[in-house]
Amino acid sequence: MRHVASLWIGARLGEIERAAIASFLRLGHAFTLYGYGAIGNLPAGVTLADASEILPGDSILRDRRSGSPAMHADLFRYAMVRATDALWVDLDMIALRPFDFDTPWVLGREDDGQLNNAVLGLPRESRLLASLCAITPATRGVPPHLRGLRRQKYRLRSALRGGLPITEWPWGSTGPRALTHFATLTGDVGRAMPPQAFYPVPIHAVRRFLTPGALRPEDLPADSFGVHLWGRELRAELAGSFGGRVPRGSFLDLIRAEGA
Repeated sequence: MRHVASLWIGARLGEIERAAIASFLRLGHAFTLYGYGAIGNLPAGVTLADASEILPGDSILRDRRSGSPAMHADLFRYAMVRATDALWVDLDMIALRPFDFDTPWVLGREDDGQLNNAVLGLPRESRLLASLCAITPATRGVPPHLRGLRRQKYRLRSALRGGLPITEWPWGSTGPRALTHFATLTGDVGRAMPPQAFYPVPIHAVRRFLTPGALRPEDLPADSFGVHLWGRELRAELAGSFGGRVPRGSFLDLIRAEGA
């Protein structure tokens, strides 16, 4: 069974993260969680590992606008895939059946135009992984995926700053957009599994996870390996439309109970 791993930046896991980990443990996966310190409510059966052995955490990369450490997690996963045999999974990915693939190439499309890196496995020697690992905390310049007038705008900003730090790049520039860009350049984009493999519920339909009766696990496609909860958008919808309280009978309520 494939070993899976992820990263948590913080002292305690939330309900979504615990539910995600529990879904893999139930299916028999060994799960390693990397952290930059103790994690107080780690589920039984999870191995806690020192994240600084993969990517130093003395300065956590955070998006300049939102403060999110998602960019740090992007760079961490590329370094982890290169350094270990584990398959990366985000902590808002719920496993529906074993992630037991017979290929080192494990990546999926979130829609027809873009790949997503919430599940990622790549050969260590691949050009694609080398391209992703070339993005480091010290990288400055223009986001490689940008085109047209937007690229010109960022090129000017970068020139005026002596190189634009990646913390000021647009959201997703080191994650899904970078993966899509480099996979297209290397010709590996065709290796990606279709959206239903990991992203059967699109990001614009995140409300389905919160509406009672709108979605049950058995409603998901039979060929889905997992379902990505789009945690950032899910939390925003939960706070904005539901007062921060998970509705009883919703998909999120059902899966969080399994991870309790």
